[in-house]
Amino acid sequence: MPKEHTSDVDVWLERETPRIRRALESASRYFDANDDLTVNTLEAVYGRESSFGTLLGKRGSTRAAGHFQFEPATAKRYDLNVSKKSDQRFDIDRASSAAARYLKDLHTMFGRDTGLPGGKRTIAVTSASERKKFVLGAYNAGEGRVAGAQRLAEQAGKNPRLWGDVQQFIALAGTTKAKEQETKEYVENILRYEAEFAIKSPADKRRKQKQPGKRQDWCTEGHWRTIDDRPVFICD
Repeated sequence: MPKEHTSDVDVWLERETPRIRRALESASRYFDANDDLTVNTLEAVYGRESSFGTLLGKRGSTRAAGHFQFEPATAKRYDLNVSKKSDQRFDIDRASSAAARYLKDLHTMFGRDTGLPGGKRTIAVTSASERKKFVLGAYNAGEGRVAGAQRLAEQAGKNPRLWGDVQQFIALAGTTKAKEQETKEYVENILRYEAEFAIKSPADKRRKQKQPGKRQDWCTEGHWRTIDDRPVFICD
């Protein structure tokens, strides 16, 4: 009898401790009825970015690192401290909160025409299913690059509100063909993972119906401890 196939999602769910699940569920409260994002979206992104906390990189790195692989500039934008002594990209609660807020902000940006730094501007995507693809594409490639690809697609006579048309212009918007292909595969894989998590994960999708509490001011002085086999920053 053939051995049953184990998917990436099956492996990640084995790594999803109760503490990780609580962090992702709590972060999902930044989503609401106006978006198509859930805790399963966060699980899918978390799996793809760091294989559920097993591929984190180095603290204080000037490159993408931590649970959700934030670049330093994006991390600081979402109130995460980044240094060798205190790199909050490696704290599952803070990183999950930042990732959810970033995804929600991207959803808002591509839900209406939005001005971005550098003079770029998104083109509103009205379809919820299409907009999610733009959100995920922007998480991987950056909102400015995706907005630029929208404009290039429009100039080429394509539909700037269809991801299938826009993804062809990611490289022309300021990156390589390899990155363009990575972003295309990223969106496809996240959607596939999300659908599988929706079936298999015990995470509570209803948590998004509850509003997040007032965000506390994260400390920058403290020390690291290992809890549930994960590094946690403890405030002094």
